[in-house]
Amino acid sequence: MVPSMVLLTGFTQYAAQGSSLLAMVPVGIVGAYTHWRLENVNTGILPGLIPGILLGTYLGGSLAHFMPEGALRIIFATVLIWTGVKYL
Repeated sequence: MVPSMVLLTGFTQYAAQGSSLLAMVPVGIVGAYTHWRLENVNTGILPGLIPGILLGTYLGGSLAHFMPEGALRIIFATVLIWTGVKYL
C-alpha cells in the first residue's frame, strides 16, 4: 500500500506510512478477533510480544519523523526486499 500511495498519489513517505498504519487498525482488530475466535492465537506469547511491539512502534515512528525522506524510502525498500527474500 505504501509504495502505491507514494508513486500514484503523491503522498510523502511519511504520510503514506502513517496513513497505511492508521488504515490497518480496524482491519487488524477484526482480523485479530476472528483468529482468536477460531483459536488460532497463542495467547501465551502475548505478554512477551506486546511490550516490544509498543516500544518499537513508538520509537520507530518517532525516529522516522527526524529522518530525511530519501533515507526513510531506502530503509523501507530495503526492509521490503529483505522480507521478500527471507519469505521465499
